[in-house]
Order: sequence, then C-alpha cells, then structure tokens
Amino acid sequence: MAITVNQKASHIPAKPVKAKAKVRSKGSLAQYRLFGKSIKPKEVIFFTSQLSLMLEIGTPLKNALDAICNQTKNADFKKVIHSLCRDIEEGHQLSDAMKRHPHVFNSVYNSMIKAGEAGGFLHEILNRMVEMQERRQALLAQIRSALTYPMFLCVLGFVVVVFVLVGVLPKFTAFFEGKEHILPFTTRFLMALSASLKAFWWVYLIGLVGCMIGLTLFKNSERGQIIIDWSFIRLPLLSGLSNKINTCSMLRTLGHLMESAVPILQALDVTRDTIKNRYFMHFIQKIQNHVREGGKFAQPFSEYPFILDSVKQMVATGEDVGNLPDVMLRLAKFYDAEVDRELKNFATMIEPIALVVMGAMVGVIVSSVVLPLFKLAHALH
Repeated sequence: MAITVNQKASHIPAKPVKAKAKVRSKGSLAQYRLFGKSIKPKEVIFFTSQLSLMLEIGTPLKNALDAICNQTKNADFKKVIHSLCRDIEEGHQLSDAMKRHPHVFNSVYNSMIKAGEAGGFLHEILNRMVEMQERRQALLAQIRSALTYPMFLCVLGFVVVVFVLVGVLPKFTAFFEGKEHILPFTTRFLMALSASLKAFWWVYLIGLVGCMIGLTLFKNSERGQIIIDWSFIRLPLLSGLSNKINTCSMLRTLGHLMESAVPILQALDVTRDTIKNRYFMHFIQKIQNHVREGGKFAQPFSEYPFILDSVKQMVATGEDVGNLPDVMLRLAKFYDAEVDRELKNFATMIEPIALVVMGAMVGVIVSSVVLPLFKLAHALH
C-alpha cells in the first residue's frame, strides 16, 4: 500500500509556522545555547526516563516536572526544567515549551513529544526517546573507543620521534662529522632534520598550528564538508561502515516518528535535519518530493546506490503490506548489530597496524643511527 501526501496532509506544518517558532525563541537563543553546551546527553536521557516513569504511574505532568527539577543537580538543566514548569502552568503544551530550548531538545524530540500529546500516549513516546538516545550514545561511545587507542599510539609515536631527533640523535652527530659520504641516505636525512628542528623549532610549531587551523577551517567550510561527506560514502575503507551508520540512523528515526503517528512528510523533514551527511540529506529530500507528488515511499530507495539491497527490498515489502514503521525499526536493529561487529573488527584491525607503523618508524631511526656506528667501527679496525 503506497503512502501518499493525502495521508494526514492537514497535519503538515507550513513553512511560515517554522519561521514563527524560530522568532519566538530568538530572544533567549544565546542563553539556551549556553545551557545546551553544559547539559550532557546522559542527563537528558535520565530526565526523559524519569518523566516517562512518573507519567506511567499517573503523576500529573506539572508535578512530575517539579519532582525532577528538585532532583536535578545541574544548575543549567534545573533552569530549563523550571522554565518548562512555568510554561505548563501558563497552559502551554510540553512540546511547545520544549521548542524554546532547541539546544536541549532537538527537532526529533519535539516532533515525537507532539505526536505523543496528540495521541494520548506520551509516556510510551518518552520510552522510545530513551531507546533512541541510548542507542545514539552507545554508537558514539563505540566509535570513540575504536579510535582512542590508535590515536594514542599516533601521538606517542610522534612524541618519541621528536624526542629521538632532538634529544638523542645530536649526541651521535660528532661521530659522523666528516664521514657523511659513507652514511646511508636515511641517516643523512635524519641528521639534517634534527639540525633543522633544533634551529627552527618555532617555524615547525607555527606550521603545525597553521595546519590545525587550516584543517579546522577546511572542515567547517562548505567545500570541505562536501569533500568529507563524499569521502565517507565513496572511499572503500570508509563507505561500508559510514553508509550503514547513516542508514541505521535514518531508518530508526523515521520508524519511531511514523510509529508515533507523525505524518510522513513531517517525519521525513525532521529526519533530514538529524542526518549529518549531505548526500543522505539529499536522498531524504528526494523521498519527500517523491511522496509529495503521490509516488511510493520505496521507489527512491531502489534508485539510490548507497543503500543496501536488503534494505531496498524490505522497505518495498513493508510498504506493500502496510507495516513500514515496524520493518524500518527491525532493519535498524539488525544493522545496529552489523555496525557493532564492524566497529569491533575495525578496532581489532587498526591497533596492530598502528603498532607496526610506529615500530617501523622507530626501527628506521634506530637502524639509521646504530648501523653507521658499526660501519665506522669496522672501518677503524
């Protein structure tokens, strides 16, 4: 059964409504940006879990928020919850109150809360939000865990190389003076690099800082983001895992929103804003345009090259049988396990590679110093 724009089309917010919402929170945007930076995701997860539990046992919303506010230790978050309580007292809905704090409660959060209020199952929506947030934090923790040890080895290797070049190699330079013609190329190169580091260390320091600033500016630029996004969906070593992560995030968010009775076009609009890769954002926009014109939801999937074939087939089947949200959530759960396994394999593979690279660098330096010494000793005899 195809999903068309006629389904709940009257619930889709028009563009001017979004603009109005932004104007409403403009006056305190800077203030809440400060709050957003100081409130940790795990605190939002705990808040959501507590609120769900209290609503499930029949606690009125205002009383539940007051109780959570009294238990909250983070002063910034306490102010946000107190603001929610004040808005609820003035007769606003919870979703409208949360819109005033966009750096604490994002668009997905607000859309699902609004759907829960409309359908009368707010505590169930909150449980789904906890599940989504916990899964997101678990994925970020896995990625950090997979990259931490290799990054540590790279930094350690860099420090060791600089220490050897600046602190150790100059002590052997006196033995090699006047005999440069018999030294191997690597030794002569390291001696020149060592002398250069000692004499012009400030140039290297400025260059290093300049490279870091340049990379940051490139990463934040429009062209840089396009190149980075393209690399993550195209390069062999990155594309497989990156495409699965983006697909999982898209399917999970869409599945939860649609299961929560959020209209399809609004769900696609919210999901697009949660995806970081612009190529996947463009793909979601393509789905949105296709559905708006009355086409099938699954049709753009069949034409997109970065979606797995199994996802294309299952989404088409789910739409035909009228069970699309459940199919998308099952797919997201399945590929979550795939991502977990691939991240573990990546960490297992990259650690020995980093060790080999660091060992090779140290080995080249040591051999470039020790072997010429043996050669000189043999010539003296």
